[in-house]
Amino acid sequence: IPKERKSDSTSMTVQVTPSMAVTMLDALPYLIDYPYGCTEQTMSRFLPAAITAKTLSDLKLDAETGMSRAFGGIVAEHADKTHPKGKKSLDELSEMTKQSLDRLYDFQHGDGGWGWWKGGESDHFMSAYVLWGLCVAKEAGIDIRADVMNRANDYLDKELVEEERNADMQAWMLHACAAYVSLPDHAAMTEFQHTAIENLWKQKDRLNAYTRSLFALACHDLHDDEKAKTLVENLENGVKKDDRPDASVIIGPMGAKNPAVMATAHWGEDGVWWRWSDGPIESTAFALRAMLAIDPKNELIEPVTNWLVKNRREAQWSNTRDTAIAILALNDYLKASGELNTNLEYEVQVNGKTVASKKVTPADVLSAPSEFAVDSSLIQDGMNSVRIVKKSGDMNAPIYFAAHAEFFSLEEPVPASGNEIFVRRNYYKMVPKPTLLKGVTYTRMPLQDGGEVNSGERVEVLLTIESKNDYDYLLFEDNKAAGMEATEVRSGGNLAARELKSGAVKGNFGAGDREGGKLANDLAVTDVTEYTNRSAGVYEELRDRHTALFISHLPQGVWQIRYELRAEIPGTFHALPVVGHAMYVPEIRANSTEERVTIHERVEQ
Repeated sequence: IPKERKSDSTSMTVQVTPSMAVTMLDALPYLIDYPYGCTEQTMSRFLPAAITAKTLSDLKLDAETGMSRAFGGIVAEHADKTHPKGKKSLDELSEMTKQSLDRLYDFQHGDGGWGWWKGGESDHFMSAYVLWGLCVAKEAGIDIRADVMNRANDYLDKELVEEERNADMQAWMLHACAAYVSLPDHAAMTEFQHTAIENLWKQKDRLNAYTRSLFALACHDLHDDEKAKTLVENLENGVKKDDRPDASVIIGPMGAKNPAVMATAHWGEDGVWWRWSDGPIESTAFALRAMLAIDPKNELIEPVTNWLVKNRREAQWSNTRDTAIAILALNDYLKASGELNTNLEYEVQVNGKTVASKKVTPADVLSAPSEFAVDSSLIQDGMNSVRIVKKSGDMNAPIYFAAHAEFFSLEEPVPASGNEIFVRRNYYKMVPKPTLLKGVTYTRMPLQDGGEVNSGERVEVLLTIESKNDYDYLLFEDNKAAGMEATEVRSGGNLAARELKSGAVKGNFGAGDREGGKLANDLAVTDVTEYTNRSAGVYEELRDRHTALFISHLPQGVWQIRYELRAEIPGTFHALPVVGHAMYVPEIRANSTEERVTIHERVEQ
């Protein structure tokens, strides 16, 4: 914390929780609100209901207790935003499960499979989806007709050989059959399943993360432990791991890595993806399930869980199926990590002084995080030490924490900073250039800190934003230099954030010189060919002192927003930093550096 600050403006809080997977409870009500029609929609409603029932059962909660912990139980004051459709009752689970099962039974074809609708031919993907969901439901204690499951397994078993050239589909089908075989009192592995295993094993080096995870889970269920372990080890190839979520490529050096900062890791495509097996949420959730089942000590488990928790939209993920499978994975994590049985006492110490102590019992694990305010007299200039000390109980129990400080900075210039999101601002003077055919065109001339412009000249503002994960409801307040005004005269301008290609990020900002050195190109100028096809809508609201830019959803990546100001009043001015934050998770925030600019009186020619 810098010495150059108003000391009476400084505050600090420390949040502590025995489980980060508790956030999954807030997604349960969303899962019961899904209209069904075709087989897939019916299944996409039934499977979440079954998983909700299984989660409540595993957590030893009934529906009423679950509702008291879910629906805004994590951040109750923002429940209207995380659950915009209002409160849903989990008491509807039993009736909804019965309706969905009756419909699925009625839709089953004579050959044992399912199509997209009741009529038509049986579909491999849909049939495997239904059988796997029925297996999950049976594990949750839901009564499932044995004849329906037997016929479904027979159909898929015979059809496995038809997909020997389609590894994604064959692994999906094998995963469903293996889940069926692993249930108590069911038949052993068949010859066709053995053939499918050998076929997929020959292709193991070409499998993507989703398919590899399904194959690993199938081998685990079919007791082929050696193959299952190898497949999980191979998941490390291609994992997208961020060891520095506290650092950004767009703002340059951030100092040495802080060992207290938890990394994130995931699989799948982050941008536009077409194949179902490329989706990042399901790929990551199934990979987590595979690691938990086969290698529960894998060092990727916590970073992967961290990524899943951080990449929700509102209280859930992008759709019901993503949400259901993510919850299933987080439920597995809770059981494997031992967090449900946490029993310990800890102290929070700041600069050697105890500020709080608390006992945690299993009944507290699913509660909202505990938040402790730090007395301002304990906060010192420079480095501050925050320690979480386990005093008694289960000394191996995991515990998660975050520290958050706010202060009014007197630094000059104010340095850039961020947590999960980062923002960089560049100014460009728009220099007119007459042409014979196009009239007057403009070229951009970079304005460095302390740059000069004349009254009446246009200045382009370029905001570059790095989002470490998918985030909702972001607000960026761009504080204007006092001598400048927006060229637009009305709020609601048609702005968009455009995503930079990875090559453009590296070309303009370097490979991420976070420990030291300079950015590859301090100007960060790009042309249209350096953008992807993705964009995010931005609502612009003009204020006297700043321009407010609202982004309802910003996917992971590096994005740029451009708009214009006009230099008007002569003088030397400071443009205070751009300040950005997630409106309903204020700990996710960023600020740019400040810029200084001199505006001269315009001289008439």
